[in-house]
Amino acid sequence: MGVSIGGIIGLYGGMICGILGWWFGRKKARENRGLDELYYHIWQKARSYSWYVTLGAIYVFFSLIVFGIELSSAMVLGILLLAHLGSWGIIGAILSINMSSTVPLQPSRVKFGIIAIAASIIVFTIISIITNNWMFLLLSIPPNLIGLFTALTPP
Repeated sequence: MGVSIGGIIGLYGGMICGILGWWFGRKKARENRGLDELYYHIWQKARSYSWYVTLGAIYVFFSLIVFGIELSSAMVLGILLLAHLGSWGIIGAILSINMSSTVPLQPSRVKFGIIAIAASIIVFTIISIITNNWMFLLLSIPPNLIGLFTALTPP
């Protein structure tokens, strides 16, 4: 068992980039008076909804274990982290656009986009686990982008 330099760089580099992006974003929002009650309400709701997505991902992993598929703890924790933070960001963006836009987003388009993203991630994650090839996760990027653009663009 050797030390993976790329893994260490990705793990801590991603954390550092995330913290810096969060800090600079909050600094810029504070300068533009963007940290108001609406901001806190939107991101609190987004965090609340992202826990539902995380709960769904946990049920998917438990279902895979029940069906006899072996999962490594690092892979499961990584996907759970991605599901939670990714859904938090996407839902926060949807709520921010919907609250600040003059033309609100259509709920049916947003639901379709979220379902497309969730289904794509679930299907390609299961294929990746079954085949032991993580490259199948890259195939989920186009459907995720289609779902994201469908959800975030007004009619």
